[in-house]
Amino acid sequence: MAKFTVYEGRDGWRWQLKAANGKIIADSGEAYSSEYNAVRAAKRTKELAPTAPIQRPNGVTLNEDRMTGPGYASDPV
Repeated sequence: MAKFTVYEGRDGWRWQLKAANGKIIADSGEAYSSEYNAVRAAKRTKELAPTAPIQRPNGVTLNEDRMTGPGYASDPV
């Protein structure tokens, strides 16, 4: 199961989202002035992520339900 971790770095408080295998799959991208604010940001990320679309850098929204066909790269082996 994935989990959020909150830690104090050199520049302030940060959060990371780690996969079950321990690999970091997302991070705060910025430092917060307090642990409280880092936890708030992680919690907000949890709330918003289920509805976040998957987009290409050019703004095209990808169809998550259709992962094959024109415009979709095959899964690397």
